[in-house]
Amino acid sequence: MLIHLNGWPGSGKLTVGRCLAGLLGARLLDNHTILNVGYAVTERGSAAFYETVRAVRAVAFARILELPPEVPVVLTNVVTRGGGSSFPEETWRAVIDLAALRGCTLFSATLTCSPEARARRLGTAERVAAGKMHDPAALAAAMATRVLFDDGAIDRRWFDNTDLAPERCAAVIAAWVGHHA
Repeated sequence: MLIHLNGWPGSGKLTVGRCLAGLLGARLLDNHTILNVGYAVTERGSAAFYETVRAVRAVAFARILELPPEVPVVLTNVVTRGGGSSFPEETWRAVIDLAALRGCTLFSATLTCSPEARARRLGTAERVAAGKMHDPAALAAAMATRVLFDDGAIDRRWFDNTDLAPERCAAVIAAWVGHHA
């Protein structure tokens, strides 16, 4: 199976993804593992950036296709429509294609939380050090012009983790996936 964690920055995708991968014995590929190569060697948002990210994603997804089919994979991304870039939609199409090539079910778990929880999470030192979005105003601008989506997933559900510890949220998602798998 392929489990995609979607959500706005600060929603807990990576933290929950780590817990979920541990529960399921899954491999975890978070979006920053792919994006950070582009951030490190190109100008963010440039043609070279997108070319680099596409190349890294292609290599990573090719390796996922080599994994035994019984090994679950957890991915994280911010998949949105709108705004000035179609890159998030392109990324989602690549995830759908990966699931089809792997011949597995694609589950989409969209994480959400209260604005207060998101603002608190955005400001952590870990996010800043990792080069992740940490500016509430920048996120608000993105949220004003974009909408989260997951069209094409076999099973999809939204999970509010405002008051859930990451381990508990992962357990809830694991139970949902296990029930529908």
